[in-house]
Amino acid sequence: MVGCGDAKQGPALVSVLILNAGLGGSRGNSQVVSERCSALLRAAGVNHEALVLSDASAGDALKALECAERLVFVSGTYWGGFSSLLQQLFEELTPSETSSLWLGKPAAVLVTEHQVGGQAVLSRLQHILVTFGCLLPPLSGVVISKVGEALRERAPELCDDVWGLEDIPTALHNLVTAPFLRSGYEVWPVDREHYTERWLEPNSRA
Repeated sequence: MVGCGDAKQGPALVSVLILNAGLGGSRGNSQVVSERCSALLRAAGVNHEALVLSDASAGDALKALECAERLVFVSGTYWGGFSSLLQQLFEELTPSETSSLWLGKPAAVLVTEHQVGGQAVLSRLQHILVTFGCLLPPLSGVVISKVGEALRERAPELCDDVWGLEDIPTALHNLVTAPFLRSGYEVWPVDREHYTERWLEPNSRA
């Protein structure tokens, strides 16, 4: 992972970070979605960086997030939730809530699923990103399902209201169109020191 600036000049922001958080890494469905995003952004002349979370070394994700103006999160659906890699990342970055790492950065969420569960994963991820401080552009979340893609191959005329890979360009367009503003926002107080402390004792109400 190449750094985004030096100590004197500060970080030089890239426009879009594509974060593949799928458990399949560079061989999974999330990578196919991530590569689709890269191709679309490249064709549009948009500067971007792609990171496979499962292959990233310590600190790579943090540095990539620091360097990005806009974020694309890609995850599969695992037992009704997003990937454990992404869960761990969010937990490790809990102290950064409402900080410049997130605040005001437009974010898109792309989720893959076999049949069900992806909509709940999408909604949960969007909720977390808003809580961290991100901005959600309109129509910037898509669920791509195995069932939906199979239907599109066999009966595309039935898929006008079925999410799929064809909807990624819309999500990326809205992401890039959305303004990235660092200033003007107010944030609420966040406990960055004591949030891991234990608040139950073994003999509580014994």
